[in-house]
Amino acid sequence: MKEKSEEKKEGTIVKQKKQRPMKRFLYVLLGLFIFFFAFGLIAITASYLTYKNFSQLQDAVSKITGEEEKEGEECNEVVSGDENKQIIVNSDEKLIIDIVKDSSPSVVSIAVTQVSLLQGKGVIDQSSNIGTGFIVDESGTIITNQHVVSEESSTYKVVTSDGEEYSVKQILRDDLYDIAILEIDNKGKTFKPIKLGDSDNLLVGQSVLAIGTPLGEFSGSVTSGIISGLNRNVTASSSSWFGTTSKTYEGVIQTDAAINAGNSGGPLINSQGEVIGVNFATTSYADNISFSIPINKVKNRLEEYRTYGKFIKPYLGVSYRMISEYDALYYSNVVPGALVVEVDPNGPAYSAGIRRGDIITKFGGEDVKISLSDMIQSHKVGEEVEVEVNRSGETQKFKAKLGEAN
Repeated sequence: MKEKSEEKKEGTIVKQKKQRPMKRFLYVLLGLFIFFFAFGLIAITASYLTYKNFSQLQDAVSKITGEEEKEGEECNEVVSGDENKQIIVNSDEKLIIDIVKDSSPSVVSIAVTQVSLLQGKGVIDQSSNIGTGFIVDESGTIITNQHVVSEESSTYKVVTSDGEEYSVKQILRDDLYDIAILEIDNKGKTFKPIKLGDSDNLLVGQSVLAIGTPLGEFSGSVTSGIISGLNRNVTASSSSWFGTTSKTYEGVIQTDAAINAGNSGGPLINSQGEVIGVNFATTSYADNISFSIPINKVKNRLEEYRTYGKFIKPYLGVSYRMISEYDALYYSNVVPGALVVEVDPNGPAYSAGIRRGDIITKFGGEDVKISLSDMIQSHKVGEEVEVEVNRSGETQKFKAKLGEAN
């Protein structure tokens, strides 16, 4: 009995040992089922979310693409080249084209009539384009450079954009700013004036256009660029039968728009289609450096002409050279201002006590920094102005009553 009991117990133990692998197997199987079920559920959920996000992304991309295509369509415009041709341009090009179309009828070529010898015909009067100008009112008043029409004994005419010619009957010249106003025999016609802007509100980098007659041949030529600099002081020279003369112009606009001989007197135009300068000079020893007289100086002269029939130019009676802050640091015993190099013995400055070698540091209570000429022109003929000078290191003050320039 005892042995059987032991065998039974032993058999029971053996039986229990056989059952444990089966339970483990079931547990493993159940675990695998749960794992794969959970994995499948996660995969299905992830796939759904991915599909949903992809669909949303696809819709967003389609929407953006559609907007870009729409914007692209808005940027491209059709312009009529002629009756049988249409040209597609972008918005930037369209802006330039519109400005040129609007401004060109107001831009003219200036021609001079000279006595010439022609083979087979002998002595004849021959006209040649020498510069550019632009119309500023309906009667045909024209602005150009003084150096374009400087020969008082010559006969000038104006050629408009449609090829019509008009004789010049009156010229008012201002060599201080290199400006001239022309009155023409308008034949009873009215003209389209160009818009004038504000040259006191300019920034370096602004886009500009120049329209003119380069080389006296290619009328209506257009070039583009930017404002490269402001308040430049430039010494310009011109040649004639009587020799070469030079003059310094202060506070002018620098541009990289191509300006050549024949462009002188033409307009420098901003992106609003407004004239901001009168092109007058370029460099012969460098590329893309040209200069324009600020239009506000021209507007002041134009207002004087319309009011008095002439230019009213206050006169101090000194020739000078500007000394910058940099010059003052470089040279000893000088200060920034206008160095007087010559004094008219019959002028207001000499009468007030100003002498050659004085440095004018203040005029009318304001520091002399860029242009003494502009400061003088801001006052009236007959006005008494306080002039502060540096003489041998000492400050002295004088009262000068401005005269009128001839």
